[in-house]
Amino acid sequence: MQQKIGGRRPGAGRPKGSKNKTTIAREVVAEILDVEDAKLLASEVHKRGHTLLAEMERIAFDVTQPIGARIMAAKVALPFMLPKREMSPKTERLDEGMIELLQQRRTQLSELHARALASSER
Repeated sequence: MQQKIGGRRPGAGRPKGSKNKTTIAREVVAEILDVEDAKLLASEVHKRGHTLLAEMERIAFDVTQPIGARIMAAKVALPFMLPKREMSPKTERLDEGMIELLQQRRTQLSELHARALASSER
């Protein structure tokens, strides 16, 4: 009998109803900060202002805290601490070396095209 390759297997994966790492970390941070609903952690930071933000920063840098809690605290705190980048259309500038290379390639292509035309006329 051949063994199945891939697909659904009984007992594989995370059990239904169990919490993933992010949820557990969010709940740990919420417990440390005394926030009632872990899902509303970012909005609580926004409401409670600077003191809660400072606490999140403290958790993120505290090596005695679980790594998941530190990462979650940093994820929540960073948007409040760093300025948002302005979105602009992506316009990449070509440096002089790239422009020169493109011009060389165009010249080579036009020479090849001219040679091809000349040889076909003969």
